[in-house]
Amino acid sequence: MLQIALLLMGANFVRQATPLLALFGVLWGIAGLSIFIDGLDGMLYFPSRFFSGLLICESLVMLIMAPGAAGARKPILYFEGTLFLFIALMTLLGHGISNLLLALLFGFAFFITGLFVMASAWVVRFDNWKASFVAGIGYLAFALFLFQPYPTHHKGTIAQLVGMLMLISGIQCVRTAWRAFRLHDRRSVFALLAPERLFIKSKASVLPDDEQPDTAPAGENGPLTVHVWTPEGSAAHQPIPRPVFNRYIAAVDATGVISTGHAALELPPALYISLYPAVDIDRSPSEFFNTLKAIQENNVAGKFQPDYSSESAAWCESDRKIIFHNINGASLKRYWLRYRDEEIYNLTSRNCSSSVAYGLEAALDGVFAQRYGWLRFLGLFFIPEMWIAAQLRKRATTMAWTPGLVLDYARALSAIVHPADNRWFSIRRQTERLN
Repeated sequence: MLQIALLLMGANFVRQATPLLALFGVLWGIAGLSIFIDGLDGMLYFPSRFFSGLLICESLVMLIMAPGAAGARKPILYFEGTLFLFIALMTLLGHGISNLLLALLFGFAFFITGLFVMASAWVVRFDNWKASFVAGIGYLAFALFLFQPYPTHHKGTIAQLVGMLMLISGIQCVRTAWRAFRLHDRRSVFALLAPERLFIKSKASVLPDDEQPDTAPAGENGPLTVHVWTPEGSAAHQPIPRPVFNRYIAAVDATGVISTGHAALELPPALYISLYPAVDIDRSPSEFFNTLKAIQENNVAGKFQPDYSSESAAWCESDRKIIFHNINGASLKRYWLRYRDEEIYNLTSRNCSSSVAYGLEAALDGVFAQRYGWLRFLGLFFIPEMWIAAQLRKRATTMAWTPGLVLDYARALSAIVHPADNRWFSIRRQTERLN
C-alpha cells in the first residue's frame, strides 16, 4: 500500500516525506516488537478491549457501506466487515475456545500464505526469489508458532499477531524510505519502484535527467483506456465453467481450445501498448514448468500491435474497458519510449499484462502531486481499494500478471483516482430522486 500511495503522490512529496517515513517505520517497528513481547510474557498490557472496539466500529462502517457499493467492492466490504466483527467478538470473549479459534484462523492464513509464497518463488524464479522463499519459510514458522499453546495458551494471540504485523510493516516502511533516499532531483517514483528487469537492455530504469521532468501536470493527456480481453470473453465457444481459473488463468471450451485472454493500453492519438510473442510459445505439459520461469533463457522475440482498431478487427473487441481521465501523460510516454525498443516477450515477467500494468503505473505517477498533501496521503490508507490494489500487485509480482489481475488492478486504481460518492446519505438522496 505504501508504494502505491507514494507513486500517486509523486517525487516531490516523496523527497519531503522520506525522513518522516523512516522515523515512523522505526518507531512503528519498535512498538510492534514491544506488543509482540507483551503477548509472550502473559501479562498482556495490550489494550485488547479498545482494539476490539475499534474493530467493531470499522466492521459496522463496512457493513453499512456495503449495500451501496458498486462492483467488486460490495463483496469485499461484506467479507472484511464480517471478518473484523468475528475477530472483535472473539477477542472480547477472551475464553480459551475463542482464543484457540483466533489462533487457528490466523495460523492457517499465515500457513497458506507461506506455502503460496514459497511455491511461486520456486516455480517462477522472479527477481529476488530467494529472499521471497525465505520470507515464505518465515510465514510458515510464525503459523506453527500461533498453532502451539506455549507460552500463554493462546491468550496472547491477538497481541502476538498485531505486534508481528506492525514489526513487518515497520521494516517495509524503512526499506521503502531507504530506496526513496536515492530519489534524485529529476527521477520519478515509478522509476524507483519499477522491477529491476523491466528494461532489459539497460540496468538504468530512467531516461537522462535532461529528458525527464520531475512531474507532469495531472490530466495532461487522456482519456487513457485499459483494454482487457478476458479468457471467457475472448473464447470462441462457451467455456467450461470454472470461475476462479477462468478469470485469472485460462478458459477452456468444450472443444478443448484454451483462451488466455489479453490486455492492452491505449492513449490517443498514437500510443498503444499491446505485446504478443512473435511466434507462439510451446505450452506442452512437458515444458509447462520450464516456460513459467522468469529467466533470460525463456525470453523470445515479441511483437507490438500497431493500434486498437487493427487488433480488434483481426481478433475481436475487448470485453472490458477501464478509462482514466486523470493521468500523467509525460511519464507514460517516457515509459513507452524505453519499453518499445525491446521487442522481447517472456510468459511470466514480460507479457501483455505486465506491459499494461506497469504502463498504467507510469501513467499514474504523481497524479495527486499538485493538489493534495499529507491529508490526502494519509487518507489513501483508509480506502478499501488501496488494500485490494496492494494485494493484487503483490500476487502478480510474485507469480505473473494475467489479464484478470490487470482488470481488477485497473478497477481498483480507477476507484482511487476517480472516487465515487459512496456516502450513505448521498446514496439515499440518489435513491429518493430515482423514486
